Amino acid sequence: MGKDDLRRFLIEMLLGDHDADSEEFAIVGKLIRLTLDYRDRWKIEKDEILTVEDTRRALDIYEQVIMTGEFPTDSDEKIGGLVKLWLKKINKLFF
Repeated sequence: MGKDDLRRFLIEMLLGDHDADSEEFAIVGKLIRLTLDYRDRWKIEKDEILTVEDTRRALDIYEQVIMTGEFPTDSDEKIGGLVKLWLKKINKLFF
């Protein structure tokens, strides 16, 4: 997987929603920046790659937490850490 696969996935996600308003675009832009920073930090600290599939799983969990208010207890460290970062920086929620 190339280094820019994750970036392309997130940008395609952003551009795929043509009905998004400016606030939604800003949130997705923040989500992209946070994800890419997390990916780079994770690679340096753990020498592991954050994949597109990891990010998709994180987005599913993020959506579930927003809808239910509950954080799953079975998420792994890499994906759970990304979701917690998004919740903290975008939604001001702490788990």
